[in-house]
Amino acid sequence: MSAKIVIDGVFFQIGRSGIARVWLKLLQHWVDQGFADQVVVIDRNRTCPRVDGIAYRDAPAFMYNNDQADRQALQTICDEEGARLFISSYYTFPLTTPSAMLVYDMIPEVLGWNLQEPMWQQKQRAMQLATHFAAISENSAKDVRIHLGRPDLPVRVAYTGSDFQPATPEAIDSFKTRHGLQRPYFLISGSRSSYKNVSLFFKAFAALGDERAHYGIVCTGGGQLEPEFAALAGQADVRVLILDDGEMQAAYSGAISLVYPSLYEGFGLPVLEAMACDCPAITSRVSSMPEVGGEAVLYIDIKDRTEEQMVGQLATHLRTVQNPASRQALIEAGRVQATHFRWDRMAEIMREFLVGAAEASPAPTASTETACRLCGGTTQWLFNKRVLHKYDVQFRQCSRCAATQTEKPYWLDEAYMPENEKFDTGQVTRSLINAAVINSLVPMAGLGANARVLDYGCGSGLMVRTLRDTGVDAWGYDRYSSPRLALGFQTQTFSGFDVVNLCEVVERFDEPRQHFDALFASNPSLVLIQTVIAPQVTESWDYITPEHGQHIFFLAPATVNWLCQTYGRQPVAVAGFQVLVRPDVAERLIDPVTGGLRAEHQQALQNLLPNLWMGLFSRPYVHASNDNQLLRQMDNASAVRG
Repeated sequence: MSAKIVIDGVFFQIGRSGIARVWLKLLQHWVDQGFADQVVVIDRNRTCPRVDGIAYRDAPAFMYNNDQADRQALQTICDEEGARLFISSYYTFPLTTPSAMLVYDMIPEVLGWNLQEPMWQQKQRAMQLATHFAAISENSAKDVRIHLGRPDLPVRVAYTGSDFQPATPEAIDSFKTRHGLQRPYFLISGSRSSYKNVSLFFKAFAALGDERAHYGIVCTGGGQLEPEFAALAGQADVRVLILDDGEMQAAYSGAISLVYPSLYEGFGLPVLEAMACDCPAITSRVSSMPEVGGEAVLYIDIKDRTEEQMVGQLATHLRTVQNPASRQALIEAGRVQATHFRWDRMAEIMREFLVGAAEASPAPTASTETACRLCGGTTQWLFNKRVLHKYDVQFRQCSRCAATQTEKPYWLDEAYMPENEKFDTGQVTRSLINAAVINSLVPMAGLGANARVLDYGCGSGLMVRTLRDTGVDAWGYDRYSSPRLALGFQTQTFSGFDVVNLCEVVERFDEPRQHFDALFASNPSLVLIQTVIAPQVTESWDYITPEHGQHIFFLAPATVNWLCQTYGRQPVAVAGFQVLVRPDVAERLIDPVTGGLRAEHQQALQNLLPNLWMGLFSRPYVHASNDNQLLRQMDNASAVRG
């Protein structure tokens, strides 16, 4: 049975521009190619055009302020359809069904737009979560690799096509008559946003001087012509029109030239449409335009040029396209170049891409999409919290092991930025206390003077340094931090350790099963876990600390029991730790009647620990907690001001 692929047709809800045309053409050609039976299209509020042979699922309209509920709704559809893969027409994504992404452009990222806006935040999250990528140009593929910092990222390129063709002389005459166009005209296609660089055309057009009165200008973006452009147009006949596809073909076919001096494009569809309609094109030699235009268009050199040079070059091109020989050569070359871009070819490439991505994705199971990252059990939604002041994150609890966890934590690179270190206010006291506890437990467990200790998630390396200073063979590992106080004593392997210390680190596990499997693989005698263990995590629980976004996994008492059963350990509480003890060591530490630490060890612990440490045990982290609360208040206030 072929892998099922769910497509979110959300862009049809947003607009009817080029992206909508891409997806409509793909669906139509997939029917012809026999691929339609593998796809299901989500129709948002009945905004999708219905293509015979395509299966649809109705869904509410997408809203940026309700994205978490939307993800759950998408996941439900994916689960019900048994989907192996999801792809959105515009940046939506389910909870955990593998997602492919078709990249249209990287305009906001390359041009420095405000990426904190909801639309671009959604795009950033979609890129982080996607498992497979396609793009509509080599340039867009290059830019997504740069933006994600993944130079080797595989990106399949699928150029768009065009159905446009030269309009008949009658259609051209009808178009001109309908819109009162009596002069030869230049065509400006699309919006007049700043990055479209339309001002360059009007400045070059102004260089024509009195000749401007002999020309018309057709702008197809709608709205009112900007006053500064009107002034530069002089006596030219300027029309601002909104045209359908039929009229666009006539507009291209009847124009002197398309002028498209954009600073960046993901593809450059107007250039292709112009060539397909026997319309010479003038465009910028940047981003994807050379891929589309090849040697069949006139280019404006944008990079490392002054405005005067660009205006002069474009003004020359405006005259060149009116030279009969030059014009005919451009038309003939453009006609050939346009044949390289076909919708059926794009549909075939995208079909191959999606089938390959689906087959490479795991087969769905009943619990795959809501599986606990520790035990694989089914999780249930608890609440949402705003993490790092911008991500609406779902928290779920496992029905089997009772662990609470966030959705897949895509924000961790941001969470571990240096500025978030300020929240770790208790690290000095914590490290010193832990060193004292370990120094006491090692002889109690009969591990001997040569016992090796691994501080997993060692941070600055303070505890490693303290233990080594007292003669313990301690080593540290931290994925996100350089143990600057224990340089030279870092390790990337976890075998051969007698004691593993997990102090306030389990709550940071992104893949807890992988971490625990790696740590228990070498059968350590003692695994010390220090974290807040709560039977039920609530939205108001202070320990979540969403301001820094690092706490993503929380233990319950039942979770500790699951760990002990899974890894063959016996638990005992010691000075704020849950110590998971290997059976052959347990009899030395644990009272078989009470299940707690043997009385002689409790007394020895009290005697061995200095009074200072006992005082700290009785008031754990009071000052550090106060500082942490103050920092969080300051951070929240800063976020509100920002």
